[in-house]
Amino acid sequence: MRKMWLIQKRVFFLFLMVMIGACTTTKPTMEWRDQNYQGGPFDNILVVGVANQETVRRSFENTFVERLKEENAAATASFAVMPSDAKPTEENIRSIIADIKFDSVLFTHLVGVEEEDVYHPPSYNMHPYRGMYGYHGYVRGYVYEPGYYTRYKTVRLETILYDTQTEEIVWSMQSETMNPNSEKALIDAKIKAVIQRLKTQGLIAGK
Repeated sequence: MRKMWLIQKRVFFLFLMVMIGACTTTKPTMEWRDQNYQGGPFDNILVVGVANQETVRRSFENTFVERLKEENAAATASFAVMPSDAKPTEENIRSIIADIKFDSVLFTHLVGVEEEDVYHPPSYNMHPYRGMYGYHGYVRGYVYEPGYYTRYKTVRLETILYDTQTEEIVWSMQSETMNPNSEKALIDAKIKAVIQRLKTQGLIAGK
């Protein structure tokens, strides 16, 4: 009976870990808005992802553009309007803005990645017993689980929104995502958090 209880406990723990990994979330850690800004909402946004890997940049920009369009905000990925071998430099971005007349530019870049090992001490599952003879049955079913380490990974990103007319920062946000189980999960969670804040701030109209 106790063995079956222990198996069920471990199955539940594994299920819980899967669910946590499947529900990757991003939380804002710092947010700033120019309180003097009277423009917006923006409706023609150039999305720029700053990443060392081109595939990551394209995946991020594509997903961001799709989500913005779902909110009825026109958006374009920077790689789609740049030459294939060009990088999103200041000169290239200025040239694109002049040609296409974007009203805003949204940059996102990696701030840092931190990993931490957290120790979970041993656990002892105690079952109640009665009387001197009951103790014998108790110790036979005594369950001990050794201590273990869990590695937690935190990814920190920063997003900055510029008004192309003034070339000034309108809004920025730093956020962190803990234990993203995939690149896609990280991108989806980050974009969801940014779009929610942009809507709340009135910087995109939303549905």
